[in-house]
Amino acid sequence: MANLNERIGEAIKRKRQRDRLTQNDLGSKIGVSGSYISSIESGQTGVRITELEALATHLRTTAIDMINEAAGRDEYKFTTATRERDAFLTLYDGLTAEHKKQARTFLMFLREVQLHPTEE
Repeated sequence: MANLNERIGEAIKRKRQRDRLTQNDLGSKIGVSGSYISSIESGQTGVRITELEALATHLRTTAIDMINEAAGRDEYKFTTATRERDAFLTLYDGLTAEHKKQARTFLMFLREVQLHPTEE
């Protein structure tokens, strides 16, 4: 079972990949090397709280949310599908209430079309 440092590293990696950033890209945003980001993601190095806060800011979240996510996740499997889902949810979370309503209506429409395709 992964320890908290490893889980935080996994959360950072998921969010970095979701945003299509390299380890060097993310590292340069907070003033560290890409190899340091790699060691955090692999759980070899524990991230300092000031760095976690900076990483969280660039990954559009908070340090507390990343810690909570890491503490609560059991065997999150990173796949292309989960990356796309996480990216979609991040986009959705950034919408206004009215745009969320419109997005939901559109998704319900797409689901209905998928469930009941028209025959030509």
